[in-house]
Amino acid sequence: MQGLHVPGLYGGSASSRGEMLSRLEKLSRIVGSTPTRCFQLGRYRLCVKLEYVNPTGSHKDRIALYMIRSAVERGDLGPGGCVAEVSSGNTATSVAWIAWSLGLRPTLFVERMASNTKKSLIRMLGGEVVEIGDEGLSRDWARERAEELGCLLLDQTSNEYNHLAHYETTGAEIVEQVGRVDAFLMGVGTGGTVTGVARRLRESQGSTLVVAVTPRGSRLAGGEGGDTIEGLASRSVPPLYERHRALVDTVVEVSGREALMGVEALASATGLLAGPSTGAAFAAASRLILERVLDPGSTVVIIAADSLARYPELSSSFRLGAAGGAALLNSWLA
Repeated sequence: MQGLHVPGLYGGSASSRGEMLSRLEKLSRIVGSTPTRCFQLGRYRLCVKLEYVNPTGSHKDRIALYMIRSAVERGDLGPGGCVAEVSSGNTATSVAWIAWSLGLRPTLFVERMASNTKKSLIRMLGGEVVEIGDEGLSRDWARERAEELGCLLLDQTSNEYNHLAHYETTGAEIVEQVGRVDAFLMGVGTGGTVTGVARRLRESQGSTLVVAVTPRGSRLAGGEGGDTIEGLASRSVPPLYERHRALVDTVVEVSGREALMGVEALASATGLLAGPSTGAAFAAASRLILERVLDPGSTVVIIAADSLARYPELSSSFRLGAAGGAALLNSWLA
């Protein structure tokens, strides 16, 4: 029996700006509104927002939707156009998905260190992957290359709609789902999540401690660029973070090893399998508890930006149960 062709809403090129906006409105219904799970760990309440249930598996779906929609609304991006981004992997995947849904041509400049799983996802979604050097070093080249190709570079590290996406959606959802938040910790890749959520928490609660988590020795912490934690900025300070850094109370440095300890400790305490940037946030929270910065009874919020399943390459050096995560968990349970 010959198969039937069933036309879908997405995948083909949109015929007009109006159709693009219509598709984006429909996509907005399936991005965000992610669950938050809360756990009592000793005398502390830990709440984890599960951003890996977004369509492509990370919180970056939110910003890809916002940045592309704003470009369409301004008239900077039309039917069949080319859209480009520089990314460590998750944003590139999200941009490729939105671009495919609108019939756009996505060109993604992906850092060489990004996991092969992420690169494969981008290609599956029709994105052209152009590998570049270490974080920040090839960004100017990418801008020039995007112009040569006639592509609109979204530039998540300075795009205000990155910050706005998390202010209007992620932050608002946390306030609704969690209630009082005593501390919010988030790794800084572009600064969009930590500052966007912080702005919402400042408006609704005022007294929340906002912590930016960064790799040990990073420029954001005053170093020259040290440890590598995929998805977090090490060798540069994102312009978006610079613009909104007044919303952040303190910066905590975490080593690459501590981030993996955090992955293990979080899995042991909650069963959640989150990626290294989330492990870094958990490790940072554990240190603040150990140093008595956070009082017993505090509600601590972190974001599971993506899943451990995104990082099969870690299998050569990381095993749950062998990373030393118990030491971090003890600070919560003491």
